[in-house]
Amino acid sequence: MLSQRKEMKTKGLLSTAASIAATAMVIRTIANDFFPAEITNYFSMRLRSLSHRFSSQLTIVIDEFRGHVVNQVFEAADAYLGTKTATPSIQRVKVGKTDKDNNLSLSMDRGGTLVDVYESVEMKWKLVCSQVPSHNHGDVNSSQRSEVRHYELSFHKRNKDLVIDSYLPYILERAKLMREENKSIKLHTVVYGRWDDDEVIFKHPMTFNSLAMDWELKRAVMEDLEMFTNGEEYYKRVGKAWKRGYLLYGPPGTGKSSLIAAMANHLKYDIYDLDLADVRNNSDLRFLLLSISSRSILVVEDIDCSIELENRESKEAEAHSNQGDNQITLSGLLNVIDGLWSCCGEERIIIFTTNHKKRLDPALVRPGRMDMHVHMSYCNASVFKQLAFNYFGIRDHGVFEQIEKLLEEVNVSPAEVAGELLKKNSNSNAEAAFQGLLKFLHEKKEKGEEETANIPSSVQFSTIFINQSSRGRGRGRRGRGRFRHSGR
Repeated sequence: MLSQRKEMKTKGLLSTAASIAATAMVIRTIANDFFPAEITNYFSMRLRSLSHRFSSQLTIVIDEFRGHVVNQVFEAADAYLGTKTATPSIQRVKVGKTDKDNNLSLSMDRGGTLVDVYESVEMKWKLVCSQVPSHNHGDVNSSQRSEVRHYELSFHKRNKDLVIDSYLPYILERAKLMREENKSIKLHTVVYGRWDDDEVIFKHPMTFNSLAMDWELKRAVMEDLEMFTNGEEYYKRVGKAWKRGYLLYGPPGTGKSSLIAAMANHLKYDIYDLDLADVRNNSDLRFLLLSISSRSILVVEDIDCSIELENRESKEAEAHSNQGDNQITLSGLLNVIDGLWSCCGEERIIIFTTNHKKRLDPALVRPGRMDMHVHMSYCNASVFKQLAFNYFGIRDHGVFEQIEKLLEEVNVSPAEVAGELLKKNSNSNAEAAFQGLLKFLHEKKEKGEEETANIPSSVQFSTIFINQSSRGRGRGRRGRGRFRHSGR
């Protein structure tokens, strides 16, 4: 009897609920048919506002775009949440990769929700995607997109300051570090007076670990780069633009381009390769500088050969002028690298290379423009051992002493030594490669002695005198590479 009463009561409640729902549907239909949309939307909005007033939750909406540009907070949240896809609260994940990415990219799928915990506070994320009709031109981005996306971040109202002042800045910083780790270095060049829009991924494998360079010189360059990248506050304090200039000079084949590649890979900076012959005038040069991104390396290789920017103190410079349509002046170049325009951008490195340092005007290479002068010299024992390890994984061998002795007597570039080792590029042929290099060095030494024997005695005396003077000024022209820098 009691069970029958409960059953009848349950049926009554269900019937009442059904009646209320049906009545609500009828009222909604009548309202839609007899009341203007503006009135129904007004009451609907007021009801939602009333419910929100009594809610303890606060929701922040993060749109994908702000006007014509991408919202950096949305980008950062998208990257950050991709690292949280292993949490149990998420059911669907999107994965992708482009040529510019080094790793797979994970992100939330449309409609997905995720709960993140920051300082013991739960943050609920939801990705909302709205389809955009093809005829909708109200949104500046909708004409080129099939949907508009935004994130909704919900949390308790009492944690508003924590989210605004700490959580969102934390996400921005984390996303920045993630982009740097996953960043592909890009190589830019000038096409028709502008940086090429087609990005070329820089995949040069050279690093400081494999760079065949005098060890002390390599360490000095790496320490200088470290001080530069950590020197933002220092440069602000002393009132200097946050940039650094390097002059790489020395004979051909001594590793100047390899050093640039190692620097770019070490810092993960994009490279802007500038051929001054492709630039018409100072105005175009200034525009190219303004177009360079921060955290980048501007490279001008063989600066003494691209256009006539020779030493103004030499008599030869007076007889030359810029050829063709190129109207770049030395003054214009100096203003770009060290004038008022040089401060338009941060964390930039400028590198000049040359085989003939003395041809350059002193004003171009003075401290403040070229802060560190790196002399890339001929191959020595340190460089040879690095090459031997690179090619054969060998750090010591019975013939090393003979090879190192010959390197002190013969001017041979690292590129020439590498070319000889490359002829036998397997571990099983290491002995043959070293013997071939010995033969090559002996032949080069004999050839040099024959050439010296054929020089008249008066010229020989002059040459010997000059070489002895050179040794008195430093380690000697066949010794280690040298460097000079002006501090930060």
